[in-house]
Amino acid sequence: MQRGAIIGLCLVLGLTLGLASLSAPAAAEQRKTYRVEARTTTFGGSSYILGFGMCDLLNKYSGWVRGAVLESSGTPENIKVVGLDPAKRKRTFFTLAFEMFQAAKLGQPPFDKQADKFKDLMIMANQQALAGVMITMDPKLRTLADLKGKRVATWPRGTSKWDMTYKLIAGAGKEVVDSIRWQYTGYAGYNDMILGKVDAAFTFCPELGQGYTTVPKLKELMSKRKVYFITATPAMRRLSAKLFGDAYGATAVMKKGVLGDGAPNQDTVGFNIILGWGVYPQMPAEVVYEILKVTTQHGGQMKTYHSAGRSWTRDKWGAYPAPKEDWHPGARKFFEENNIPYGRQHYNKLYPLD
Repeated sequence: MQRGAIIGLCLVLGLTLGLASLSAPAAAEQRKTYRVEARTTTFGGSSYILGFGMCDLLNKYSGWVRGAVLESSGTPENIKVVGLDPAKRKRTFFTLAFEMFQAAKLGQPPFDKQADKFKDLMIMANQQALAGVMITMDPKLRTLADLKGKRVATWPRGTSKWDMTYKLIAGAGKEVVDSIRWQYTGYAGYNDMILGKVDAAFTFCPELGQGYTTVPKLKELMSKRKVYFITATPAMRRLSAKLFGDAYGATAVMKKGVLGDGAPNQDTVGFNIILGWGVYPQMPAEVVYEILKVTTQHGGQMKTYHSAGRSWTRDKWGAYPAPKEDWHPGARKFFEENNIPYGRQHYNKLYPLD
């Protein structure tokens, strides 16, 4: 009897394991590994590091989505490279500056050629907000009007950073912006200030809740030299909005001393740069949902990758000023199921234009 019972038990176990082995491939087929890439900005910047953090969280905690981070020159390249490649449309989310998002949706430069390839652009989530401001080593340069005739370092024409710099300074008037002697040297312009080759340069300060921090290159410069911040005025920001649209009038105010050690040296008004994670509609809704689910569930870890990750919080996930119909269906489903505010009205509550 005992021997018969043992044999019977073995048969039951064998059948159970056999059925499990048959069902395992079916389950695996339902959730095959889906590989995505995060296209960001230049290596070492806050956007690149946050993109790395998103992918690292996916690789650690998602059962089926895997991510890898890539650098790029910025939003215009991201929109074009992904929009023109059917394969990348299915697998890529990318850094998306709001002013470039608007230009792509409207078929405006630099997206006026093959415009129909980019008009279906969508948003997945907010990424971060940054104050875009001008810096100098000359304490006499206090407002954007003082840049008249000066040598200003920024990024090459056609990049979002060039666009931001030009339209920020244009708020000081045509006479000022037309007189600028542009240097298209990117972060190398910071060293050029030390060498006396440049009078001022464009920089970014990522938002940290109610405060701000520096990008690594600015932190390095401030460790070597005294850096002064050049402010816009409210009237200048209103003129930028009038000339180029509301996105270019969005305003950030960095209070004196918020960066520590007395920096900035004065209350500094700049361009509130809103970056999001853009996608095209060909990325499956369940993939977008999974990306958001994993990176919000473990969002507290984002600050361990970069201090700007402190702003990866529930009230900021949906703080991108696109109307709800321009959000990816997978994102809308995630935000609405989890009662997370998102869209233009939510953004306007957090960042009033004035």
